[in-house]
Amino acid sequence: VGSPSPPSPVAPPSAHIKVGSQEASGACMQHSWGADEPPLLLRCLAYAPVCIGLCLLLAEQIIDEDRAVDSESWRRLSEGNETGGYNSTGNTTVIINFSVRHLSRVQKGAVMVGFVGGMVIIIVMAALYQRNVDKAEIVRGKMEGVVSADRYILKILKHFSVKVVQDHIFHGIMPTKHQVSIEFSDLTTSIQQRSWMFGKPEEKFILTGVSGRFQAGRVAAIMGTSGAGKTTFLNLLCGKVGGMGNWKVTGTIKVNDEEASLASLKPIMGFVPQDDIVHEGMTVRENIWYSAKLRNPSGTSASRLQRITNDVLQVLQLEAQQNIKVGNRATGGGLSGGQRKRVNVGLELAACPTLLFLDEPTSGLDATGSLMLVRVLQKMTQLGMTIVMVIHQPRYSLFTLIDDVLLLGKGGRTAFFGPTEQAKLYFERLGFSMPPNENPADWMMDVMSGQAENENPNISAEEMPERLFKEWENFKEGGYLRQPSYSTRDVINDTLTNRDSSQMEEIEVIKGHIKDAWKRVDLPVTTALGEEDFTKVLLNCTGAESSKQVVGEIMRRIEEMHIGRRGQSKGEESSVSHPEFERYLLEIHKGTYLGAYSTDDIFHAETDEEDADVTDSCRGSDTGSDEPSLGSGSDGPLGTSVGSRDSERNRRLMGRDALGRELPGFLPQLMIFLQRRSIQWWRMQTMRLMFLVVVEFAAIFLGCFDNFIFDSPPWMPSNYMNCLISLALLTSVYSLRTFGSPEELPIFWRECSHGLNRLAFFLSRSLLDLLDMFLMCFGFASAYYIVMVPEMPFSLYIVPFIFVCYVSCSWGYFISCWLPFELNSLGPFVSALLSFVLGGILGLPNEMSVYLSSPIFEIPINLISFTRWGVPMIFFAYIEVSPVDPDLMSGPQEYIYNSTITDYSKGWHLDGDDNYWWTGMLYLSCVGMALRALAFLGLCICNKSKQV
Repeated sequence: VGSPSPPSPVAPPSAHIKVGSQEASGACMQHSWGADEPPLLLRCLAYAPVCIGLCLLLAEQIIDEDRAVDSESWRRLSEGNETGGYNSTGNTTVIINFSVRHLSRVQKGAVMVGFVGGMVIIIVMAALYQRNVDKAEIVRGKMEGVVSADRYILKILKHFSVKVVQDHIFHGIMPTKHQVSIEFSDLTTSIQQRSWMFGKPEEKFILTGVSGRFQAGRVAAIMGTSGAGKTTFLNLLCGKVGGMGNWKVTGTIKVNDEEASLASLKPIMGFVPQDDIVHEGMTVRENIWYSAKLRNPSGTSASRLQRITNDVLQVLQLEAQQNIKVGNRATGGGLSGGQRKRVNVGLELAACPTLLFLDEPTSGLDATGSLMLVRVLQKMTQLGMTIVMVIHQPRYSLFTLIDDVLLLGKGGRTAFFGPTEQAKLYFERLGFSMPPNENPADWMMDVMSGQAENENPNISAEEMPERLFKEWENFKEGGYLRQPSYSTRDVINDTLTNRDSSQMEEIEVIKGHIKDAWKRVDLPVTTALGEEDFTKVLLNCTGAESSKQVVGEIMRRIEEMHIGRRGQSKGEESSVSHPEFERYLLEIHKGTYLGAYSTDDIFHAETDEEDADVTDSCRGSDTGSDEPSLGSGSDGPLGTSVGSRDSERNRRLMGRDALGRELPGFLPQLMIFLQRRSIQWWRMQTMRLMFLVVVEFAAIFLGCFDNFIFDSPPWMPSNYMNCLISLALLTSVYSLRTFGSPEELPIFWRECSHGLNRLAFFLSRSLLDLLDMFLMCFGFASAYYIVMVPEMPFSLYIVPFIFVCYVSCSWGYFISCWLPFELNSLGPFVSALLSFVLGGILGLPNEMSVYLSSPIFEIPINLISFTRWGVPMIFFAYIEVSPVDPDLMSGPQEYIYNSTITDYSKGWHLDGDDNYWWTGMLYLSCVGMALRALAFLGLCICNKSKQV
């Protein structure tokens, strides 16, 4: 399937680069697999039966090729008259012991004790080895290009500073050739609701007569009181709400002054949901890389995809976390809430959209994180991107970064729409006065909710907020206020130049980054850290590990700054607290400590040739590239700089982002999904091995009961039925998470809304699941075979298990795809119920005479019961390879033996296939494929409204 991970922008892990006196692995190194290493004890428990099964297959292959025993010898062996056979040449007698079935109960117990004892010895040895391995320390690579503590500190500040975002030069994300402006007129949305089940439906209006225009290259915000229909309005613009079901939508939407279907804009549209929907088991870089690969135009070069990924990482300030798995905050580990939110936004930025919608992107973020995120969005408008977002209670500095604002009131009615700087003047004209030092955004919410004082005698408090809507209808011209003619970049530069609080905002951003880095060490912020833990903090700051000399030098300087304040005694172990480290960095940022460096030096310090090479490699730049670099300081359009490269080439590249973008087709998406799924599959080793241990334990438990407690003969049909039911139950439950995982379904819906090929997605997951299916089946059959010691080759014995496992996995897919998302937790219960009904009740061997006597019962049982075919396949294969003598059986056993042969002979089978071998394989294969086809249909149909 090709490379299992995105190409690394630097050398492979085994390659190291010498920089000065330091040997380092790249700070932006891509960890291709990064699997959580399962404990050695768990691996031994899981793989021991599998290895024994492989040895059995190898031994059978050797016997079949070099020590063939003729049919007469097999017959004598099966009758117990001899214990061996001879080879085909007749020169040498080869003793092959098949008399295990004739052992006494005591002898069988001795065999079992020996097997268990051997397993215990293996486990004890593995535990001792694991103990020694855990004591070993893994030596990590040193940071690339760091030869002094000064440069390392400057690198930290450069990672943390907002100025990096403002001065970033785009290397992969191109300016859009075709910009998009959206004009909406008199949009009204209502929903039919019933007060009770049989009551008359009532129409509830969510939006009422909303009109306006979102101009290209500007950031627009939708604000309003609770229940004002902000999210509904955003979903309507995205095409997620249509005139279907109980929803009714009226009004017109125009794209670039022409009426158009919003569905046609899906390839160039991005939507950031309120919840952080990301791949938790993948790194930050992998999340962004695969989003870029799936959603950029078909045929985009890998080098440009690398540059797009690096652009997103740099502009979102995620370079230090690019090789960290996103993780799950509920279970601990992974990224912080603010970092997850930035990854959530980065998935859409990687698609290079022309039109970007965001649903409350600042929810859950502190003021500093929200400000930094909106700065990033403003940066993206320089490329001609149109950005519309729902935002809740922004701080003043954030509110000033927004170009246009739409204020919605009760019932989804418009109270104001126009440039942000005109909103305050508009409400003051109506008689409202904003108190001193009040946040304009909060004050406007008070006005719309009727909580603000009004000095206009013509507007009474009883008329609010209805009067606001009427005033706006009388005031507006053409449905909206006209935006200023000056460019977005002028707005940004003027705002940043005139804002007195910019330095304080920079300091708040640095403090927030330091706090996040400190928290990831899993210690309270108030705890002073020693050298080992402080090294982890520095690693979290830059993403590259520092040398021991650098850490010691930084700690020494911090101690010198605070030694008098702390009163540290001589000989006391060095430690650094959060306030001390924060003050140290801020002093350097202000230029009052280590006076050789000023604030400008942080961003313009010259680096040696080697460090420059490393920086270029981390950014994914290549000297032979013909792609332009786009930045903020230029004479080009949209405030971007286009190099002296071929202008015709640039125009052709930019033209790819036309409104009719062609996404990768079925085969390219299949390869991408296989690569991405292979990474996820590899990183689930611990969970997979734990489930494999459970499967093998179930097989050993059944085998011990059948062989030692019930003393059942190896040919007994009920033994096989119980085995197949247990295997089907376990594998169907395991398969539920393939398409029914609560964490991954929302990601599937999100990708479907942007053109994901559902068939490629389904095939990639089901194909890689075949590896898990075979592993579970092989482990179960091997463990049961070892305990029961049947007199038939393991290569034949395992075949029915494989086909039944294939069908049970298909049942798991079917259940997970058709079960409603809200009832996802019932999946294991449904799987257990179906396994016992389809395998137990409808597959009882002693009831086959009833089921197969009439076509009314036979046809449905043939179609849905897996034990109907699996049991006779093993039974007839066993008695053919190792014939049994009914005269040596007890009365009940002889009756079961004869009735099983008679009852199954009544059923339909292929001509000449009296032992059901080929018929069973044919039926089970067809049933499995039919179930998978139905599962794919359910994946496409169920939750359809969430896939748009």
